[in-house]
Amino acid sequence: MKKVYLYLVAILLVIGGMYAWRQRHEFSFLRDYLPSRTADGVIQLAGGKSLDWRPVDESNLGFRVDMPGEPKRVVVQATSENGTPEPVNMLLVKPEPDKTYAVAWAEKPPVARMNDLAPDKTLDQARDGALYRTSTTLRTEIRTSPQGYPGRDIVAHNAGGGILDTRFVYAGTRLYMLIAASPSPAARRENDIDHFFNSFVVAASNRIPETLPAATQ
Repeated sequence: MKKVYLYLVAILLVIGGMYAWRQRHEFSFLRDYLPSRTADGVIQLAGGKSLDWRPVDESNLGFRVDMPGEPKRVVVQATSENGTPEPVNMLLVKPEPDKTYAVAWAEKPPVARMNDLAPDKTLDQARDGALYRTSTTLRTEIRTSPQGYPGRDIVAHNAGGGILDTRFVYAGTRLYMLIAASPSPAARRENDIDHFFNSFVVAASNRIPETLPAATQ
């Protein structure tokens, strides 16, 4: 089964915008980073092993969150709406080979700049970009307001049964994206996803630096 390297999806989502829609051929490979099928007849039931939740305090980077393991720090140079490189920061954990939990963020990303930093327009276009670039179909969407900030919770699936849970939070001029990817509906644990999403707290008084220290690609 294909691994769920969704950090690439997160990166291109955060910096996305009309540039992505004008250059669709550049993003066609992203559909490979969600599972194209379930695991060869192996179904993981909801009663599987518990995740090792750990508090991750990144207040100096602007947030706190619980993650199911020690996160990997990643900075990748992604392409902006003008075709120029921009860094996108994220924390990534793969508690199981076919599952991914990640937090990605950017200060005034292109998707926000092109919508005059308007929350609803920014979140709508970020949602649409995520669905297009992952070749997924929207199942549910809920408008949220975590800590009073505008947000969206979406659940999407691809043709092979892979499930993508995403929470967008637009705090001031920062766009955060929380990702939980599962290979099938049977492997999706709603309690774990709720734990992850609801543990996320914006430390609004802290400015996000351009890059993370000691990052790896």
